[in-house]
Parts: sequence; structure tokens; C-alpha cells
Amino acid sequence: MMRFIEPLSRIDWHSLRAAGRKYLWVIPCVALCGFALAFNFSGYPLLDPDEGRNAEVAREMAAGSGYVLPRLNSLPYLDKPILFFAAGAVSIKLLGPTVFAARLPSLLFTLATLALVGWFGARLLGPTAAWTAIIATTAMPFTLAYSRTVIFDSALTFFVLLAVGAFYLATEAVGRMANVPAGSHSTDKSAPDQTEVRAAPPVRRGSEGWTTLAWAAMALGVLTKGPIALALPLMIAVPFAAWRRAWRAIADPVSILLFAALIAPWLFAVSRQIPDFMHYALVTETARRLTSSELQRTGPIWYFLAILPAAALPWSLVALGAWRAIIRWRDSDGKMDGRVVYLLLWVVIPMVFFTLSQSKRPQYILPLMAPIALLVAAAWNGSLGRLPGARFAAVGTTLLGTFMLTGSGIIPSLLPASDGVARAIPDTAIILGLACILSGLLGWLAAHRRGVVLLAFSIPVAAVPIGSLDLMEAIGEDRSAAAMAEVVESVAGPEARVIGVKAFPLSLPFYLQRTVLLATVDGSELTSNYIVRHFDQYAGKATLRQLDWWRTALIECHEPTVFVIATGDREAREILSVSLDVMLETHKYAVFGPCGITSLALAAH
Repeated sequence: MMRFIEPLSRIDWHSLRAAGRKYLWVIPCVALCGFALAFNFSGYPLLDPDEGRNAEVAREMAAGSGYVLPRLNSLPYLDKPILFFAAGAVSIKLLGPTVFAARLPSLLFTLATLALVGWFGARLLGPTAAWTAIIATTAMPFTLAYSRTVIFDSALTFFVLLAVGAFYLATEAVGRMANVPAGSHSTDKSAPDQTEVRAAPPVRRGSEGWTTLAWAAMALGVLTKGPIALALPLMIAVPFAAWRRAWRAIADPVSILLFAALIAPWLFAVSRQIPDFMHYALVTETARRLTSSELQRTGPIWYFLAILPAAALPWSLVALGAWRAIIRWRDSDGKMDGRVVYLLLWVVIPMVFFTLSQSKRPQYILPLMAPIALLVAAAWNGSLGRLPGARFAAVGTTLLGTFMLTGSGIIPSLLPASDGVARAIPDTAIILGLACILSGLLGWLAAHRRGVVLLAFSIPVAAVPIGSLDLMEAIGEDRSAAAMAEVVESVAGPEARVIGVKAFPLSLPFYLQRTVLLATVDGSELTSNYIVRHFDQYAGKATLRQLDWWRTALIECHEPTVFVIATGDREAREILSVSLDVMLETHKYAVFGPCGITSLALAAH
């Protein structure tokens, strides 16, 4: 017994209690952020187009379509690689085809990303800064939004962050071995307090391990969302390595071979089934997406300049207000500290790249949330007085809250929204406006206390799931086929055939747990560029039909069948209304039927 008690007597309990008190502020912040991530996580249906499509690909994979070639409605879906779909399929296989199971991989990848932020932040700036960065990253609107969206970017962000962090460590290792100053803390008295700034970790032997990890992460990222996972880390790491004169950290034969070994088996397996896959993936889905407006994803030049500050609120305001504290970091030679340079490159270069790209979607900048949070943590490192940027952000947050509170009645007119969604916006704006005002006031009053400011600036994001309950329900009714599937199964039966006539609610197969026949001109309703370009090859196969086929299906209806049309399709409506009733109608879709059910019912009697 004494063998176990004696070591306990040597523990410095006073130091442990002091350390516990030092980080006591972490507990309420983590609790508030955890609440934001979990609350109402699956309380609203899958939202079309993205969630419905991606969840259905994962459902079909789990149902037996295989873990090599993604399929949507039984047709090849080559617009994105396999890894995120496979993660969704495993989740659905374990938990069933539910909204929770479909969204769970995004949440898990988000949590893994937050862990990486903490790991990288601790190595870069120390434990206090690491916790600051974790909480700041979590308490951003984009982190919350994409942690509960069935889309690839939460997974992509994890792999990009892993690669970017590993490249930094590899570069600094090579730089120190070459006697290049590497992230040493400033000797300037105006710089952050020495005790709060952790110097870069010692190097054991070279950088090969970090470089290999970076290339492995990029390979898994490519299997998640394609070549952007290769381009994004390299466009950050290469200029930094050039500045550090550490080219050797970027690549080596082992790393490149590992990269190829990870992605080649899947590429080979898919190419055996779809011979033109590589051309489609590299030319259509990558080159044309970035360099032309062919895929109709363009936006104005200021697109991301407007989205980034809102995506990272209020921490984007903190970083902006703390710019002096950020740029004053200097190494022993008086140059800007390498850690800050790397974080700035991480924000600026992707922003320039995405701004010049012809393909623009808000989620592209999700990987930029972490460096903004780390810049805030760097600005606050060692601060003994007022936290840099805290009051600037407090003012901005209060003004935003005031606008939302006083302008709640006019906000719906500024947004393209259906009547149901528009009616739910004012109440949400009022709740979020009050949360922002409370956040701003607390942030102003406690601008010298890190824990209170972090808690205050977490309030708006934590209020989003609560304040948006009615709004998300209205959006779900507007952008989901959950209600449609329920009506189809209750009226026509669980085995009824469903035919979309130039209409395909993307979440409908997921909720029906079976595929839907589609009569179409070119297959564009599936939102698959590959199917559109190969329509003639697949028309008449699996679930895809030429447009006029549905008329024959209506005349020769010998089994329970319902027809889904776009609400504005007058021609189809006139034909269907002659013999069928309207089962359900929304502002987007109308469901007619069922036909073929009368004879079945008579036979049963």
C-alpha cells in the first residue's frame, strides 16, 4: 500500500490547484460552445440540395452499392470522391438512415479539427493560447453551421489543418537545423510577455516525419474533396518555406510515394468502372470549375471579402482591432515572427486564390477560421491589461445586435426567402440581436479578463440554435422532402413507385429509403455535372428516363405510383390533373397520385 501512497506525497498539490484555477475559465466556455454544437443538432430535416444529395449517396453506399463508386439514385456520382460518403455510410450502417447519422461525420470532423487547433496552438503559442484558439474557432458562425451540415468541408478542413500544421513544423525544423531563426520569441519589451510565449519545440532529427504526415493528410483530403486539398496547403507552405530557405521541408520521395499509394487504389478502382473518370475529375470538376463560369458557381470579386468577416464573427473583429499587437511580434533578428507570418499567409493566400477563382461558395473559406482564431490567440498572448481588439469587437458586436434588434422587421425584405421563412426571420433576429448586445456589453466591461471575454463572445453563436428553432423548421419545410415522403408513404404505401417529372427533390430518396425514377431532358435535376455530360449514356438505365416516358407510365399504371412535378410545370399539371388528385403541394413541388392503387385495393377485397 505504501508503494502507491508514497508517490502521491511527492506531488505538488499546490501547483496543481494553481494550474486548475488558472484554466478555470475554460469550463464555462467549453460548456457553452458544446451546447451550441449539440443543441437541435438533428431537430430539423435534411436541407436540399446539398444535404439531401450527400446523405442519399451515403445511404445507398450503406445499403449495398459499394464503397468504391459513389452512387446517387443508383447512378454514378463522380462529382466528389469517396471518403466523406464512406464516413456517412458507416454512420448510417451503425445508427440507421436518420438525420442524426447523416450529420454525425460532420460533427466528428469538426471536433477533430478543434482538437488539432488545440494541438497546433499549444506547439505554436502555448497552452493558454491553445484554449483561446479552440474556443474562438468553436464560437464562429461557420464552425457551427458546417458542423451540422452534410457536406464535405468539415472533413476537408480537418485534413487541410493537419497538413498545414505539419508543413509548418517541418519547415521550422529544417530552418533551425540550418541556423535560421525559427519562431523565437521577441526580445522587444513591447512584445507579448515572455512567460506566455512558448518557443518552438526542439528538433530531434530532421523534418521527414512532419513532411510525410502533411502529404498523408493531403492524400486523405484529396479523397474527400479532390485536388483542392493538395493545392490549399501547398500554396500556404511553399512561400513560407521559401522565406525560411527550407525547401527540403516541402517534399521528399517517401512522402510523395505515400501520397500516391493512398489515392492510387481508389483512382484505379473507379477508372476501371468509369474509364473517363480522371479526365472528368481533373478537367471538368477542377480546371473548368476554377477558370470558367461553365458550372454556374461564379460570384462578384468582393464575394469572399464580404463573407469572411461574417463567417468568423466576432473574432474577425477582434483580429482586425488587434492588428498592431499581431504585427509587432518580432524574432531575435527583428524580423516578423515566423508564426505570425505563417498564420497571415494561411488567411491571405487562400483568400486571393478563391477570389480569383470562378467557382465561389461560402464553405470554401471554412479552413480559414482556425488561423483567424490563432491570430487572436497570438495577439492576446502575454497580455496583462486590456486584451487587444476586445473592445473594438465589443463595439462591432453591439452595433450588429442593435441593427438586428431594430431592423428585425425589414431584414426579411433584404433576403430572398419564401413566405414561411420570412415570417420566422424577425423573431430569430430579435433573439440574436439581444445576444449580440449582451455579448458586446460584457466584452467591453471585462476587456481585461480573458475568460470573461471568451465567454461573452461565445454567446451569439450559442444563441443561434435556440433563436433559430422556428426559422430552421421553416427552412426545413421549404428545402426538404421529409413531409413529401411521409405523405407518399401514408397515402400510396411504403412500396409505391415515385416518378419525378423534370423534378427531383434530392432528399426524397433518403426519406423513402429507396430510389426514385426520373423523367428528364438532361438529368440536371440530379445536380451531377457528370450525369448531365453523359445523359445519353445513362438514359433508360437504372432510374433515369427520357422525358416523354412518364406519359406512358401514367397510361399504363399497374402499380401504386405517384408523380412529382415542379409547381410551375403547367403542361405536366394539366395532364396529371385529369386523372389524379393533388396529394401535396408546396411552392416548389406538387405531388399527384396515386394511380394503380384502385385495382390493387379491389383485388385485396
